Order: sequence, then C-alpha cells, then structure tokens
Amino acid sequence: MARTEDHIDDIKEQGWTRVDTAPEEWVALVPNEDHSAFGGTLWKRGEDGIDYSEGCTAAHPISAALGFEAAARAVAVIVKEENRAAPKD
Repeated sequence: MARTEDHIDDIKEQGWTRVDTAPEEWVALVPNEDHSAFGGTLWKRGEDGIDYSEGCTAAHPISAALGFEAAARAVAVIVKEENRAAPKD
C-alpha cells in the first residue's frame, strides 16, 4: 500500500502506524508534529506469540523524505545495531 500525507492524517488519532519489516517483526512508526521526521519502536513476536519491544529510536529521528517503508527499515536497523552494541549482563 502506498502511504501518503493523507495516510499520516488518518493515523493522527492513534499517533503511529504499523509497518511490517520482516516475518514476525514490525515497526510502530511515529511522525513528528510537522511530518518531517519519524521515530519508531521495533517489535518482534516472541515464542509465546506475544509482540515484544526490542527498542526505539528516541535520539535518532529518521527523515520523512525516505517514505514509510524505508524509514521503518531504518528504525529496525538502528535498534538492532544499538542492541548488538549494548553490554550483555
């Protein structure tokens, strides 16, 4: 589905849109107030069938010029790289 400015207007009530990025993985993509950038949270389906947050891009806005799908993939990459670099307990 092609996403447009109209789509952003449609998601204002909930504040985010779901973009599937891989099997059992999706990003909750959130536009900023002027729709110039996105933030997001990467979700993965656990073995128990429940979706769990893998992390978010709080300090890393993604340009809206990329479009929804590319921005969601960028969120997924950023979160995975941050998780990979995080110290293990």
